[in-house]
Amino acid sequence: MINAKPMSSKIIHIYLVGAMVLLAFYGAIFYHTILYTENQSSERRLALISPYHFKLFSQGFEGEIQIDPMLKIYDEYDILPPSIKRRLNNNWQGSITFHFEDDSEYSVFSQEVITKKGIAIVYALEDIDAIEWDDTEFAIFQAVIFGLGLFIYIIAALFIIKMAKRISTPFSNLANQLENNDKENYTPLMVDGELSLELVQMLTSINSYRSRIHDAFMREQAFTRYVSHELRTPMTVIRGGISILRRLDDEKVKKQSNRIDHAVIEMEQLIHTFLLMARNEESDTINVDISAEFIDQIVQGFESTIKANQVIFHQEIQCDFSLNVQPLLFSAVVNNLLKNAINCSVNGKVSLFISPQRIDVIDNGVGLDAKPRGYEGFGIGLNIVRDICEKYHWQFSIKNNLGGGCTASVIFESPVDI
Repeated sequence: MINAKPMSSKIIHIYLVGAMVLLAFYGAIFYHTILYTENQSSERRLALISPYHFKLFSQGFEGEIQIDPMLKIYDEYDILPPSIKRRLNNNWQGSITFHFEDDSEYSVFSQEVITKKGIAIVYALEDIDAIEWDDTEFAIFQAVIFGLGLFIYIIAALFIIKMAKRISTPFSNLANQLENNDKENYTPLMVDGELSLELVQMLTSINSYRSRIHDAFMREQAFTRYVSHELRTPMTVIRGGISILRRLDDEKVKKQSNRIDHAVIEMEQLIHTFLLMARNEESDTINVDISAEFIDQIVQGFESTIKANQVIFHQEIQCDFSLNVQPLLFSAVVNNLLKNAINCSVNGKVSLFISPQRIDVIDNGVGLDAKPRGYEGFGIGLNIVRDICEKYHWQFSIKNNLGGGCTASVIFESPVDI
């Protein structure tokens, strides 16, 4: 069985996963944006106030000067802290932020100014840890932001669930109607709810197909009635005429009467077979006991053909069993398979094997690619077999044998009761 989920579940799953990924993405963006904003703010502030303090070096001050608890300025590269020196070269100018392994963070700004020693590159170093959030504050802020995001996610999820059910409800109603609809009820289907363009197109196409199926079903019923009445009536008239002809004491008339009578019987069986194949009612199917006696009755009808074609015939029934099928249709399958095999195996051999699982008819005749007795193909016999197999969901196959002739097989859909 196909493990399929409702459309609403698939829509909800896709949107919720997408919303979760989007929430995580924007959380990461928000986190890095805060860090970037802090660094940029520190660098710009330091670049703004540093030139004002650098004037001290032009007034005669030298070395390292502590401006405030956060800010220090230096008039030469060599006196910078070692951790800063190894990250900068002595010609560097501009502003930058460094984050060290001990979680300390510094902003650095440098530019050329006029000092007591002449024009030199001076430096401003600011400890920005003093003004930035510590880890606890930042974690609390992140938790608050995450909580707000989660709240928005839940609201969006509820909205998505509601909209998904609203979108999928018409499709679910249509699917339920198709599944629970009476097989003989072909009235147009209708669904409630908000209809999309695709659903309207689908509903229109389904109703169009249902209308065509209904018309075809009505034509089939009418044809079945016509065949049942209009063809059986002439058969009855022919049988009456034959019974009168048989009263004549003429050997030729009797011989022709027997041929006509045999043809009428075949025609009646064929009509009955067509009528049974046209029906779909499960109540028409019954359990039939398949035994050697049952098969012998079918084979008796071929005794004259077997003798005339000089065919060596062999039959083998594995065991008696019961099969859920119309007796006449099962007989029609065996009849048509034997008829094709015997007619195409003049002076040959035909074998019939029947078991609870399958039927096999094997011959060493002309095979599938030749023309038996000058006729094209094999008539409608195999088509009848194929249609009966489709009715009962059996598997039918016919193939050439390596040594000549062919093998026709019918495999029953499920094990039968032995």
